[in-house]
Amino acid sequence: MKIKLITAVLLAVTLNCTASAGKNGFRYQDNTLHHTTRAYLEEAIKKSLSHSPEITTASADKDAAHYDIEQVKGQRWPQVQLGTTAPVASFGGGNHTGQRHLNDSNLAINVSTTIFDWGKNHESIQSATQSANASMYQYDYTKQQIAYNTVLELIDLSRYKQSQNITQQYVERMRELVNMLVKITQIDAGRYSELVQARARLLAAEATMQRVTEQLRQSEIKLSRLTGTTVTLPENIDWRMDFISSSLVISRLTEHPELLRAKAEANAAEHQSAAIKASSLPQINWVISKNTAKDSYGNDEQWYTGLNIQWNVFSGGSEKAMIQAASARAVASKSQSAQTRMDMEYQINNLIQSRDSAQTQTREYKKLSRETGAVSKIYYEQWLHLGKRTLLDVLTAENDRYNNQIAAVATEHDVYSANVKLIATAGMIFEWLPVNTR
Repeated sequence: MKIKLITAVLLAVTLNCTASAGKNGFRYQDNTLHHTTRAYLEEAIKKSLSHSPEITTASADKDAAHYDIEQVKGQRWPQVQLGTTAPVASFGGGNHTGQRHLNDSNLAINVSTTIFDWGKNHESIQSATQSANASMYQYDYTKQQIAYNTVLELIDLSRYKQSQNITQQYVERMRELVNMLVKITQIDAGRYSELVQARARLLAAEATMQRVTEQLRQSEIKLSRLTGTTVTLPENIDWRMDFISSSLVISRLTEHPELLRAKAEANAAEHQSAAIKASSLPQINWVISKNTAKDSYGNDEQWYTGLNIQWNVFSGGSEKAMIQAASARAVASKSQSAQTRMDMEYQINNLIQSRDSAQTQTREYKKLSRETGAVSKIYYEQWLHLGKRTLLDVLTAENDRYNNQIAAVATEHDVYSANVKLIATAGMIFEWLPVNTR
């Protein structure tokens, strides 16, 4: 009678466990990005771009850089200066100048036009233009980074959500085993040690569930910061996508905003160095001036026009130091541009290898999870009906199955993350997802 009752309880639990394990199975398919997923990603990216303070900052820097060009260009035009003097009284010895009272106020005008400056203004304009180009590329790069971060975080959210579902099934399985053993020990107290083992595995599963839930919550917080809203991942989201080739990514590097920005900054530094060198040479200006002040005889001063030469012959070595510093910055900017290119090429090769390796591991883990699933079922039946397996064997098989399922989810999402990173490295985020960013 005891054996029949135990068998009936175990069979009922087995049927429930088998039914629940078949729900929400993890599938891998190899098609392109689904249109509903694409539409969801486009909407999320639009929210991130409109909410991002980084975009606002980059846009303001871009506008300021263009105003800097106008400021430098304005120095090519005649510079007009007005001044006035309002005497209150004159005192002391010497000849008076005819300006002793407030009524003797005068107005002075000075017009200065640069005739020859060894290319200083031209180089300054070119430097400001290249700096403006750099700020424009930085603006484009910031937009692409915001879009990339949003997509990457959504992939992580999907990873944690699937992990949470699998972990929840694992917790339920452990809980069912514990409940089953509680009923068994009420009939057969000699199997209490098995109940202790099952409870230990249940506690471990619940702790894992808490960790996965915290990862999911942190991902939701990051997405809320990116988009400015609470993000809910659709149940039918599908991350399958075409793989971008390494040759395409390498060919697009020359158009990447980060590299273009580095080159523009290097060019700006070179032009700035040339402008500083030119400023150390004599500058020839055409000057026109007039002062309404009267001389000691009460006569008005005449208009004056002529050439003016300015040359800082000695400045204590400061000009030489400025030239050397500007030249060093230009060399550093060029070196940084080359280093950025090398780093990106290394990153591309590393991502290609990681993506392909993760894809292989995903297939292996999926096969392994199916095999360990079959093993756990066989072990369970052998423990239940034949007594050929211990409960520890069953619990170990269940744990192996769970770990392989989690590893399959992790490696598959690693494939998606690496591919999206490659798309971003190629500067093709807005081609892959044609989002209107204007």
